[in-house]
Amino acid sequence: MSGSQTERVAREAEIWDGQTLQRDGYEAALAHANGGPARERRNDFVRAVAASVTGLDALEIGSHSWEATLYRFGSRPNRLVCINISQTELDQGEELAKSFNYPIEFRLMDAHKLDFPDASFDFVFGVAILHHLDFRVAMGEIARVLKPGGRLLFVEPLILNPVARLVRFLTPKARTPDEKPLGREELAIMAEYFTAEHLYTELFHVPAAVISRFFFSDPENRLTFAADWLDMKLLQLFPGLGPYHRSITVYGHRK
Repeated sequence: MSGSQTERVAREAEIWDGQTLQRDGYEAALAHANGGPARERRNDFVRAVAASVTGLDALEIGSHSWEATLYRFGSRPNRLVCINISQTELDQGEELAKSFNYPIEFRLMDAHKLDFPDASFDFVFGVAILHHLDFRVAMGEIARVLKPGGRLLFVEPLILNPVARLVRFLTPKARTPDEKPLGREELAIMAEYFTAEHLYTELFHVPAAVISRFFFSDPENRLTFAADWLDMKLLQLFPGLGPYHRSITVYGHRK
């Protein structure tokens, strides 16, 4: 591992161990986006994937997203390992797993150097984690530990969405200094290792959701439904708009 990468990992670990991010304002601004119809479409996509993970060996890059990705949909892998560079994050994930009586092995580990033999897992997944990593190194490691034909599922923010970029600019203390949402370069790197399908969500849905907070208490409202419908129609007509959405859900197979 290079010196710069070691320093990056140390910075990230310090921030997550200390829980120093200030995310209340950020989460409030996007509250309706996180609970509206676009999120439900994403949940439907993830639910279909989760159904096929029961009985497999799975690895989460992170220590919390198993709840929203697998447990919520009744999926129980044969073996589930969660890794994180932060002991604080691991402890929180382990406490939650105990409360749900959900068997998970938690390990302190850097995703840039996975301490597993080649072809160890059938399924690797995570939510909002890859954009904290050296993307090419992480993709190589994920591909290495996946079995031939193994699958991955990741939900990540995208860098080109103008409203999300504005929100990120206005809330610098809500993020770590090294994180970088995915763009076309990262998607091209992923395509070197995986054959994948992409679900893009939240283009016009983002500003609609932010505005709708002032008129509707429920994130599923006329404004957010209309914006999500528009997003789907525009993507059908202009597929190149995909990277301009707020987030991407990637489901793929190792080449």
